[in-house]
Amino acid sequence: MFVVFDLDGTLADHSHRHHHVMEEPQNWDAFFAECPADAPHPQVIAALHAHQKSGHRVEIWSGRSAVVKTETRQWLSKHGINPDLLKHMRPVDDLTADDTLKENWLRAATPRPDAVYEDRTLVVDMFRRNGIACFQVAPGDY
Repeated sequence: MFVVFDLDGTLADHSHRHHHVMEEPQNWDAFFAECPADAPHPQVIAALHAHQKSGHRVEIWSGRSAVVKTETRQWLSKHGINPDLLKHMRPVDDLTADDTLKENWLRAATPRPDAVYEDRTLVVDMFRRNGIACFQVAPGDY
């Protein structure tokens, strides 16, 4: 089985910085800069570890900007997640909508994931339209 996990809002609690992108003008630089302070979502991290222990292939696909790739890898390591699981991040200065960005990654994926853990309703709906079982771990109507 091949399972994909989202990062912001799924493995990581980004609620403390979410205000940066919920009002105009959106400040994506500030949103991403505060990611090292994210708290973990222990239940979702436990699910990731359970998949690994079951021998499943696990990857992290994040819409987070690659501008904070080093900080992201450090956060993963700090919270007991192998940073090498991070397979996709948003290219620097790319403002593609999350559902489109992840659908492009899905189209290129070989093999296709069997399941995804995600929070954003927009992205959950996209995976489900593409026949992928998607576990929505938190409300994500943003």
